[in-house]
Amino acid sequence: MQLTTHSDYALRLLIYLTSHSTRKVSTREVADAYGISLNHLTKVAKSLTKAGWLLAARGGGGGLTLAPHTREARVGEIVRYTEYTCDVAECFDAKANTCPITSVCRLKPLLYRAQKAFFDVLDTATIEDIARNPGELNAIFESPRPKQKVRAK
Repeated sequence: MQLTTHSDYALRLLIYLTSHSTRKVSTREVADAYGISLNHLTKVAKSLTKAGWLLAARGGGGGLTLAPHTREARVGEIVRYTEYTCDVAECFDAKANTCPITSVCRLKPLLYRAQKAFFDVLDTATIEDIARNPGELNAIFESPRPKQKVRAK
């Protein structure tokens, strides 16, 4: 299973905010630190704010901070929220399934167990757990980032 960019950026944002928990942080700062799309990160931040994982303040003293309960949120919980679907195969969705062998398929239970194992592992760690090395993280965040190359259309 590969995470969507939305989930990837959500986890990166939460790690950054956890390692910078003493102050409000702008999405531009986070985008620059990771060398990622500000536009996409802003959408992710809005989504996480709407869900209650982040607190957002506008204006001169504005920025993003973690909601009080977010440090203890399970990584799997965040990924379940940010993924459009967590189904690893079409047959997991009864409404969209077009596979003619679903009723006798032996692959589906195997894939289901694999998906469950994936989330079982993600559920063992909290957001705080994945950002327990703020000194190391911040050393990387503070180092100069190469500029993103703009792709010609």
